[in-house]
Amino acid sequence: MSSPATGSTPPSRPGGPAPPADPAAFRSAVVKSRLLTRSQLDATLAGLPFAGGRSARAVADHLVAAGHLTEYQADKLLAGQHHGLVVGPYQVLAPLGRGGMATVYLARPHDANPDPGTLVALKVLPPQRASEERELARFRREMDLGRGLEHPQIARTLDSGEAGGVHYIAMEYVPGRTLRQVVAADGPVPVPAAARVFADVAVGLSHLHGRGLIHRDLKPSNVMVLPDGRAKLLDLGLALRVDEDLPDDPAVVGGRGYILGTMDYIAPEQAVDATDVGPRADLYALGCSLYFALTGLPPFPGGSSKQKLRWHRTEDPPPVDQLNPAIPGEFARLVDRLMAKRPADRPNSAGVVRELLRPWCDDPAAPEPEPTPTPAEEPLPLEDAEPATQPAAGPPVVLPLGPVPAAAVGLLAVLIAFVLGVLVGLVGQLF
Repeated sequence: MSSPATGSTPPSRPGGPAPPADPAAFRSAVVKSRLLTRSQLDATLAGLPFAGGRSARAVADHLVAAGHLTEYQADKLLAGQHHGLVVGPYQVLAPLGRGGMATVYLARPHDANPDPGTLVALKVLPPQRASEERELARFRREMDLGRGLEHPQIARTLDSGEAGGVHYIAMEYVPGRTLRQVVAADGPVPVPAAARVFADVAVGLSHLHGRGLIHRDLKPSNVMVLPDGRAKLLDLGLALRVDEDLPDDPAVVGGRGYILGTMDYIAPEQAVDATDVGPRADLYALGCSLYFALTGLPPFPGGSSKQKLRWHRTEDPPPVDQLNPAIPGEFARLVDRLMAKRPADRPNSAGVVRELLRPWCDDPAAPEPEPTPTPAEEPLPLEDAEPATQPAAGPPVVLPLGPVPAAAVGLLAVLIAFVLGVLVGLVGQLF
């Protein structure tokens, strides 16, 4: 779901047991982890010549080869860490990424006959973080906001709960790479592919905005690019419901003087008051993320957090076509418009952004999910309507009409004769 985390571990108790020095100690750790029962483990190891005498590593390698453990699970157990490999009804398989307050793991249901194809992304708030009231409040907000959101361009929340002091959210596992990973591995994204990704992001935002939610943390690491080039929006950890009753502690959702967001992609108005924002704050973040995709850099690289906040409010970044000459000037102006300092100078809605991006997509004719109709997406008055945007390159499109049927020609001749007759009669009456 987000960039791989090196050394990420599920919640474990400090001062745990020493690593198992022999196969018997390792087998005991496996059973304590609840990944396998004693009878399952004995049945798997029965009759093996090394079951009682070779190293713990040899036993672990056999369990991995037999599909009973993952490499990650085996390494944790060999290190004497058997806690946190089963969280509620889920078995932790491997780390996927780490965020500001929680870690995301690849997991699957932990039952007697798990379907290996049933995978989830399990977001875990460890007990030591849950002991901080504001962290727990934020996590519970994310649990609540994710329920009921069903859209192809948003990673679904499937389940949530608490087990043994560990709070978790089970989300749809989305195969692919985050946009940040794509750019890190492959370099800047060509305009057609970037337009396709962000048209999908705009559709997801349109769904959120139509349900009164502002994402407030749109950034490359929260955009998952699927193998087919389409995209899904991730992570509602900082989402805000419009007109909600704000908690007393501004650290939970932000407020004037308490900024929440990612400094490289934060809208100017969010940098002033994180709770006094509308849907167009997400469009600014979309523009900054698109800027990153096209150039490999955020709009304001370097500097401190305070400097970045000031630059977002007062400075214009170098145009994307200056950093990447392959970008058409017209597309660069669209990026500039998304990053306008005043919300009113940005496009009217996420649905409008999607329509502005579609002509630039690598396959504009490909089927796309339609934005969910909401009051925010009503047709604009003519004077406020967005001008149609078409890539500058390429010949004009001419649609072949084909031969006109003879019957149609005859009918047209009759209509012309009738109209002429009426006109002649009117002229005669006048004169």
